[in-house]
Amino acid sequence: MSFKTSVIIPCHNGELFLAEAIESVLCQTVAAAEIIVIDDGSTDATPQIVSRYPQLRYLRQAQQGVSQARNAAAAACQGDYLLFLDHDDRLLPEAIELNLKAFAAHPDSGFVFGRCRNIDTDGLPLNSENRSILEQRYDPPFYPQLLQGNSIHPPARLMIQRQAFEAVGGFDGSLQVSEDYDFCLRLAAAYPGFCHNQPVAEYRNHGYSVSNRVRSTQHLLAALKVLDRQLPKLQDHSEYEAAYQQGKRHWQTVYSPYLVYDLMKSLKSGQWSDAVASLGLMLRYRPQGLLDYGLERLGLSKLRAVD
Repeated sequence: MSFKTSVIIPCHNGELFLAEAIESVLCQTVAAAEIIVIDDGSTDATPQIVSRYPQLRYLRQAQQGVSQARNAAAAACQGDYLLFLDHDDRLLPEAIELNLKAFAAHPDSGFVFGRCRNIDTDGLPLNSENRSILEQRYDPPFYPQLLQGNSIHPPARLMIQRQAFEAVGGFDGSLQVSEDYDFCLRLAAAYPGFCHNQPVAEYRNHGYSVSNRVRSTQHLLAALKVLDRQLPKLQDHSEYEAAYQQGKRHWQTVYSPYLVYDLMKSLKSGQWSDAVASLGLMLRYRPQGLLDYGLERLGLSKLRAVD
């Protein structure tokens, strides 16, 4: 029996990188059965770029966010397996082939995935300490590792059985950040998976991405919310409880040093509710934040870069 792969590319104002993402799918050693670009309310040249590729399916919706775009395209696609490629990332030529071979060898898996490479804005290899985790091996068990804060990012690393995607409810459209993390936690909690540890995708590090635009306060709140959703699954599993606690510490360590910058930006712009949120988190998780900020302004210390 031949299984079909649908590659879904959600896009909002992606004219800078969209063509590269599309070309990376067209150059696969095993072709996708269909490629869907779902335009989430773009106001740039996205439609014109897609029109160069008549073999693509083009869907468009009013802007609702990447999660809703992914879900809408998944509902419209024909594939047995789903692969979500962000418009600014790229697949490596053997991505689909490697993932299909992994499914053939592990047919009970709800998902399979590989490793990722970091690239810069120009698509060149990037040695990034902050994102080096994406390039490292990922060994089972996956669910407790995700609880600990290890994410399977970006989504292009994953190939998912459509049945598994639908069973866990797809992506949560209420989340503006950490939606990938939330989805992977639910998926790994419900289904066995397999990592073949071969590189399958390239993650582009650039200043236009949502992860770079969204403030640390939002990231931390979302990550902790996503973790707390897993609490019902932790009962009678002491190893999961320990992993959950480690995950909370992980995200606090990653984002809390930068809450003070969010606080200062919010105060300067008069965004009082945002300032209160940042201050509350800082007092709880980084009470020395104002001291750190003062010392840094005086040139006496330097905050480390975000992981």
